[in-house]
Amino acid sequence: MTYRERKLAGLCPLNALEVARLLKALGAPKSASIYWAGGQPLGGKEALLSLTREFPNFYNKEDLALPSELKPFANRASLMAAIDYIVSENSDVFMPSHGGNMGHAIQGHRAYAGHKKYITPNKRHMLPYFLNSSLPAAEFNRIIKELHRDSLGQPELRTSKAGRDVTKYPVPECMCTDSHTRASL
Repeated sequence: MTYRERKLAGLCPLNALEVARLLKALGAPKSASIYWAGGQPLGGKEALLSLTREFPNFYNKEDLALPSELKPFANRASLMAAIDYIVSENSDVFMPSHGGNMGHAIQGHRAYAGHKKYITPNKRHMLPYFLNSSLPAAEFNRIIKELHRDSLGQPELRTSKAGRDVTKYPVPECMCTDSHTRASL
């Protein structure tokens, strides 16, 4: 598959401009605080300029913690990822720019914790609209909102979907949620 084919199939991460356009189309205010989980993006901080211009309250763990607080975790990628997980789990809204185990685990954790808002970017269907520069902003925003109507972390009716990833789609009725239930097992 070529890069373009992979991108149009929704298999590539969203870039900073695409994240900014998606968030704006979904109604995120310019004053929203954005936490960027993970390491440095390809291209460094310059690659994030289109996103930080739209959303100036943009942070990562290095911005929020003192260097001395992060020093014990230096060169320990799993512990740095755990910090990102904790911040992401406790955020008002979570949206990954790409799929992956961490995003799936956070989605499942947020669903299990009461369906905290989680935006699943519909990359495959929205990218043709991102590529259409003649589309008026109001129409673009309407289309993006419609594409994501059912992708905002709301509860979904359970149907027989064999092979569903339990980390992404937890089955709360099969899990103990209080000490009384656990004690009776």
